[in-house]
Amino acid sequence: MNHSERKKALRSSAILRYVSRLLFRCEKWGLLGSSLAVFLVIQPYIKIDLLSKVYICQSFRASHGQQLYDLERVEVLRGPQGTLYGRNTTGGAISFFSNKPELVDTTGTLSVGYGNYDTKTIQGAIETTLVPDVLGIRFAGTFAKGDGWQFNPVQNRDTGTTNSIAGRLSVRFKPTDTLDINLKGYISRDNPVAPNPYAFGQYAEGRDVLGYSRFDPAQNGGRALNRDEVSADTGGNYYTLSKGLALNVAYEISDSLSVTSITGYDTGNYSISPFDCDGSPNDVCAIRFNSTSKNFNQDLRFAYKDDRFNLIAGLYYGVDKIKTRNGIDFFGVLDPVLRSFGIGDSFFNAPVSAPQAAAIVPAFLVNPALDPTLASSCAPVATGNPNGFLDARSLVALQTDIQIDNSAGGGFGGALSAACRAAGAPPFGPITGEQNFTVERPSAAIYADASYDVTNELTVSVGLRYTKDKVNYLNGRTVLVDLGGTERASTIPYTFPFNPNQPPLEQREKESRVTGRINVSYDFTDDVLGYVNFSRGYRSGSFNGLAYQGTDQVYYVEPEQINAYEGGLKTLLFDRRVQLNLAGFYYDYSNHQVTQVIGATTFVRSADGKLYGGEAELAIIATDNLRFDASVSLLRSKYQGNVVDPTDPRSPTRNVNGNPFPNAPRETFSAGFDWDVFDTDAGKLSLRGDAAYTGKYFFDPFGDYGQTPCDRPGAPGSVRPAGPAITCGNPGYWLVNSRLTFQKDNFSASLWAKNLTNKVYYSYGLNIDIFGLDYLNRGTPRTYGIEATVKF
Repeated sequence: MNHSERKKALRSSAILRYVSRLLFRCEKWGLLGSSLAVFLVIQPYIKIDLLSKVYICQSFRASHGQQLYDLERVEVLRGPQGTLYGRNTTGGAISFFSNKPELVDTTGTLSVGYGNYDTKTIQGAIETTLVPDVLGIRFAGTFAKGDGWQFNPVQNRDTGTTNSIAGRLSVRFKPTDTLDINLKGYISRDNPVAPNPYAFGQYAEGRDVLGYSRFDPAQNGGRALNRDEVSADTGGNYYTLSKGLALNVAYEISDSLSVTSITGYDTGNYSISPFDCDGSPNDVCAIRFNSTSKNFNQDLRFAYKDDRFNLIAGLYYGVDKIKTRNGIDFFGVLDPVLRSFGIGDSFFNAPVSAPQAAAIVPAFLVNPALDPTLASSCAPVATGNPNGFLDARSLVALQTDIQIDNSAGGGFGGALSAACRAAGAPPFGPITGEQNFTVERPSAAIYADASYDVTNELTVSVGLRYTKDKVNYLNGRTVLVDLGGTERASTIPYTFPFNPNQPPLEQREKESRVTGRINVSYDFTDDVLGYVNFSRGYRSGSFNGLAYQGTDQVYYVEPEQINAYEGGLKTLLFDRRVQLNLAGFYYDYSNHQVTQVIGATTFVRSADGKLYGGEAELAIIATDNLRFDASVSLLRSKYQGNVVDPTDPRSPTRNVNGNPFPNAPRETFSAGFDWDVFDTDAGKLSLRGDAAYTGKYFFDPFGDYGQTPCDRPGAPGSVRPAGPAITCGNPGYWLVNSRLTFQKDNFSASLWAKNLTNKVYYSYGLNIDIFGLDYLNRGTPRTYGIEATVKF
């Protein structure tokens, strides 16, 4: 049983929890749609490799966070990578190596399990050798299905269910000792009912924009909701389907020279329809995410080695293409309200922020000297937009009332809203429509990495890489409809009335960059190695494709760059029974890419910043039957300067200068032990226990939003720009796991538990101030079960 099996780490997020300086965020049901984010400290750009060195990051993959099965090993490289293989990364590289046919015999393994939430699992692999030492086939698969850990009283059903199945077929052909060909194909399907987000209102008494609070018994069937419940008016299945092929051909030209060709092609489909993004029983925010991806990667790598010199050099080409079709439905609760007043299908007054859309504003907005509580002060004033459609008077009045009263309910009944109704201002309606766009990103690179043993103790390594990237935003179009579903306007590109013949929005950018690394290592003794390292990483730019309210919001975000400095010691002590690794690091970021939600639109911003810290990793073989492991990481990070709004560089958004990076806890810690309770002819009983601590961190780059204390509005305002779940940060938390295994010959049985204390924690958060709420995804509660495995 390997280390990851003892930890019951069957998902990538579970394995990576034990890697210091690394947080894993795989929010499959987030407001951003297919929103994979992997953070090395704070860094959302790590190459994840689930097949055979095939690049599968940044564009959506259903395989991210999927069940990991039939693994040989996992390798984690920290810091910028790119001179050894594949694409550039700024955060690191994670490689999951699946087992390949050994070309010896017919072997297999089968595991079945049962856990709480009526979760049933089956996992297995079988291989057969068709020609000894020459040709073999291996098939591995996994299946999991279970009830949900969350309950939705409105729909009277469980959410957060488990429903996945995946399979992998590997063929290995080794006709000679110098040629090894491995072909792998996989298919994976995931179709659970997504858990709903936890929404904590930002207004008085914890209410959202419509006055709802999950803590108000009167709004939740006479009782406050418990921690495993979310009342949501809608919610759908999270569906992913991914398929792929990977071909690895390795040929030894001579004892010192070899060549490896790695080819990969995969496709993915993603949908969640509908997704409730307000966490309330009211139809405030619902999105129907749909996207498909196609990806091709080719890496040709040469390796040379002799006694003192080693060289890896290669060529890389890859292209990924993501086609997105999202349905948007904001403030749908207004539809039945408007119809109750006799308003028909043709009504259209969507409150979008596209500059060209505003046709009329209230007089008190133009002339602040007017008394806004008088109907005459809400007289219509034309903006001068010849093709505008939005009469914004009711919207402006409502927003102002909320600011005055710090109360959603007070806002709808506020004095300004009443005055505008008296002035005959039409209400604003839902924002309903469809968003379409495609992002295509070809990338080509040449790279080399060489190391030379200057002496028996001193080794110098140098790597260089030249990368050329293109980023294309294609077929961009967002269409809005009226209450009856008729197309009335396009916001990207802008047309009103709607013109179906208007060409879609397309933008293209290209860039190139030289990156690399220098590493010097020295063996002080056979058991003590010291090193210093400098590396430069690069992340290509991207378009803010999820924007839907105006063409000016679809802008290009400049590439991210990091200069990383690191030094440390790797030691084996006390007759190699103790391994102690120490490291210190300093990262200097330029254009660090972050996400901000303004209104109901997602923006990608960039800012400069620095972070530094240190880490220690310890492994102890206390006795032949008892082993300990631990790691600790201390981190400090801060932005330098403000995040700039790319749509108006003269107008910075909220101040981030001095704030910590998002998802960057100041301290993380993990510790565990493996104890062989007994090992006799009757069998072997072993116990694994571990705990991991994640310190406090913020979900976004805006820190406490200028609020002091963090849960109070900052002067001179009376309304919080975000709730305390965002502004006070995510509190530190412990997660404790255990596994007890009895093994005899080829049979084993295990009892396991994860999050043993049933800790309530949140793994993801957003400030959605247009709906007056903090949006949070909760981490998985306590799970436990039994598993039996037989090998043959």
